[in-house]
Amino acid sequence: MINSENKRTLEMKKREVLHVATELFSMKSYEATTMSDISKKANVSFGSVASYYGNKESLFAICIEQPLEEFVDIFLNFNKHPTSIIDQLKEMIKQHFILFSNMKVYLRLIVQVIAQHERFPNEFKVITQHTELIQNDIKKFIKYGQEVGQLIDGDAERLSVAYINFLFGTILSYANNPSEEEQHEFISIAIRMFGPIL
Repeated sequence: MINSENKRTLEMKKREVLHVATELFSMKSYEATTMSDISKKANVSFGSVASYYGNKESLFAICIEQPLEEFVDIFLNFNKHPTSIIDQLKEMIKQHFILFSNMKVYLRLIVQVIAQHERFPNEFKVITQHTELIQNDIKKFIKYGQEVGQLIDGDAERLSVAYINFLFGTILSYANNPSEEEQHEFISIAIRMFGPIL
């Protein structure tokens, strides 16, 4: 029987394997990454990686799927019906920049799946479902802002898609993260995308 200390150690090792696998898949691609690469970098045996997650295909799927729930929860953690749309926009966009910057390695992996959706149909389906949740809530926020006269009228659905693409493109186009000054400028651009009525 596994005692609590051994269980904690096992969970730490599993998390480390998942972290390393995500990093290697993101940097090297699915095809170029081997289970041996992952086990060496995670400092665990090849057999341990296989016993934790099965084969490379199932490990890749877990690397994609496991962080998505948390990512979506954090992304959608904003007031959908604020008194001041402009104040909420500033705070929301700032938090989204932080989230995307912190999860850049993972998001590069997401982009790989989207670019090769025929190669990874199951993972692509999961990503699409979660993306739709994000887009729907952003769309509702935009429509609310338009209804209360704080955002100019426009196509809320297309704007929600454009905003998410803007976040991906802005953060992932940098080898490192944008400087603080650049982030402020990008946040101002993103705010203008929503068409606030000042």
